[in-house]
Amino acid sequence: MIMQFPPESFDDWAAGYDAETERAFGYPFEGYQQLLARIVEICRPLDHEHILDLGCGTGSLAARFLTFGCQVTGIDFSEAMIAIARQKHAAVHFQVQDVRAPIGGHVVPRYDHIVSAYVFHHFPIEEKIQLVLRLLRQNLNPGSQLVIGDLVFEDQAARDAAARAYPADWDEEYFWMENEDFATFQASGLQVEMERVSFCAAVMKIEKLNV
Repeated sequence: MIMQFPPESFDDWAAGYDAETERAFGYPFEGYQQLLARIVEICRPLDHEHILDLGCGTGSLAARFLTFGCQVTGIDFSEAMIAIARQKHAAVHFQVQDVRAPIGGHVVPRYDHIVSAYVFHHFPIEEKIQLVLRLLRQNLNPGSQLVIGDLVFEDQAARDAAARAYPADWDEEYFWMENEDFATFQASGLQVEMERVSFCAAVMKIEKLNV
């Protein structure tokens, strides 16, 4: 598996992460707060439902489900991010774990909603598909939701335009490419429904096709 950024790089980022994600304009966090809100709206969470937040960071998305009476688990491979998340949101069960590792031990947990924000763009398309298929098969209750918010560009031209416009903030990563990746997902038996929230970000609901 490719790890573009080690946990230590996110540990270094943890103290300033919340302030940076509240930035309303520019790459990469334009529309980020709307993206978190839309993930919750799509899930339509109910009291006592079980939620898993993959790559939870400092817990900003996970905490939004607490207001609905949900039981929330957040995992992230950055110990510093998890430490801040625990201080902010004691009611969430946070644990240090790479999101690409299998969830659970001898007893594999299942969730009513699995969500993630700004995580999957660190993985190449093949790894995205493998992770999504495993989550749908092993960890998601039937009829439940897998909702991902992430950096999504319409095509290579849109990606290149963002790189030129924001050179100081740009890192070359495995961004979602709407015109390519969604077709690859469909060929793997997965369907992606996308809602764009900014020039660089979108929310995606992913389901297994009945084929």
